[in-house]
Amino acid sequence: MSDNNNAKTTDIIQYSFRQLIRDIFQLLKPYRSRFVIASFIRLVGDVVYLYPAFALASVVTFLTHYRSGDSLYTVWVILALWALAVFIRSCSQFFSKYIGYRVSEKVAIDSMLQATQHLFLLDIAWHERENSGNKIKRIQNAVDGLNTILRIWFNSIIEIAVNLIAINIIIANFDHTVLAVLLVFLFTYFFISGMMRRRASAASYAVNAQEEQVNGLLFEIINNIRTVKVMAMGGVLYSRLAAAAAELFNRLKRRIFWYQSRASFLSFWANGFRVGIIAMIAWGIFNGHYEVGFLILFNSYFSDLRESIDELSTASVDFATAKLSIARMKLMLDEPVRIDDDRGKVALSPRWQTIALRHVSFAYGENQVLSDISFTMRRGEKVGIVGLSGAGKSTLFKLLLKEREEFHGDILFDNLSIKKIRRSDYFKKVSVVLQDTEVFNFSLHDNITVTNTTRQTNQALLKRALDTAHMNDLVKKLPQGLDTVIGEKGVKLSGGERQRLGIARAIFKEPEILLLDEATSHLDLESEEKIRDSLHAFFEHVTAIVIAHRLTTIREMDTILVIEEGTLVESGTFAELYAARGRFYELWEKQKL
Repeated sequence: MSDNNNAKTTDIIQYSFRQLIRDIFQLLKPYRSRFVIASFIRLVGDVVYLYPAFALASVVTFLTHYRSGDSLYTVWVILALWALAVFIRSCSQFFSKYIGYRVSEKVAIDSMLQATQHLFLLDIAWHERENSGNKIKRIQNAVDGLNTILRIWFNSIIEIAVNLIAINIIIANFDHTVLAVLLVFLFTYFFISGMMRRRASAASYAVNAQEEQVNGLLFEIINNIRTVKVMAMGGVLYSRLAAAAAELFNRLKRRIFWYQSRASFLSFWANGFRVGIIAMIAWGIFNGHYEVGFLILFNSYFSDLRESIDELSTASVDFATAKLSIARMKLMLDEPVRIDDDRGKVALSPRWQTIALRHVSFAYGENQVLSDISFTMRRGEKVGIVGLSGAGKSTLFKLLLKEREEFHGDILFDNLSIKKIRRSDYFKKVSVVLQDTEVFNFSLHDNITVTNTTRQTNQALLKRALDTAHMNDLVKKLPQGLDTVIGEKGVKLSGGERQRLGIARAIFKEPEILLLDEATSHLDLESEEKIRDSLHAFFEHVTAIVIAHRLTTIREMDTILVIEEGTLVESGTFAELYAARGRFYELWEKQKL
């Protein structure tokens, strides 16, 4: 395991029971009254259900002293109360679980939404370090863990608490010696249980971590299944998945060993004490110290205690596993929000006039990607950026999209640093078309309008977006037109159609600043030329920054920047750069061939 994973393991171990309870109570806050009501109903039922064992002991004691002709009134009263206790217990279990389970499910759903909302806010840098499968599995495990803990509360903990407290009080009223031995059993049991549970918990954490790796790899294989098949990568990837699964099985074996060792030893310990205490009570009966009814009472209550202890043993294991799952999600929730944190930041002025990069440099670790980039553009200008793959063009876009802020130098809107602008306000004014357009399992209409929900019903704006992206022919081909569901579970779009969708989506947002990152790279030359003409007409209303592989795309730009190995080597209009016969001229001539 890597040092980073070891560090995370330490963080998980330091997630205390107190922190867990505090976090659960925070999630329970909107439903606290229902939680208390459900708990109280269960408590009443469990307290009342202590009576049947006492009733049985009373009946046995009565019968040992019964003489023919004695009144049976006492027995009938006891049996009637016994039946009433059973009825109350049944009703309490139904209503407490009916209310309590709904609370636990709602808390689980809330936690999933809270985690997802936090994921939206976390910096792209964090998302790039964590694969999607791991994040999904971590949230799923934590949601299941919260549901498990709250169900344990309603199913077991209240009953266990009632049995451990009330039964010991009842036994104390009969005999302090038996109580003392029983308490020794309980304390030793919990001590041994706690010692062995730590090993089991460590094994559970190791399994959870490896499950995330396996599910993350499986998610990536399925998500990229087309590439896997056409590139014949299945064998290699299956070998990796099989190796990860083998390691998972090894960790599962260790978890099974520690859980079963713990369960077996605790069972032996409990049954040994039970036999010993029953023998002690039987000896007392022979010597006239106890009634036979006390033996029946103790045997019934010890069965209840034994069942409670077994439930507690199982619950503690489930609780420990759930706690670790919640802790892993908590580790994610504790990840600080930096770029999306709007505190201390201001809105971008609607009257901004210039965008200026001042000596901007950026590196991924030791890999320097951008070096001392400086340029200025006025509002309404169109800037094209060209360069070979790996030159740093897309990284520059990441900085302009506020995906990364750990750069040197500054990006200024007039005299205001981009780092000081509220992200929520910034993206009301900025739209982007990336190289690969993501498609959601929505209708085509909703896929376009999702970026501007306040104008979702504006037909004129939608028509403008469709016309500019030349999507009308596609809409006519779809079985339900704009209402056709597209994406993974709907109609599949080609690469070029997805890019047209991305352009329409960006235009529908009505941006002040439009960024295009090779937005027409999947289109054929004829389609690209049509869309290029439409985009240039749209550019009249926005400030545009365009990355292009095909240099004809940026010929009409006001300024063209040439980036080479992270450095700005040339800038100017097309005519100026072509006349200079420098690096841009070389790139242009190569594309003409």
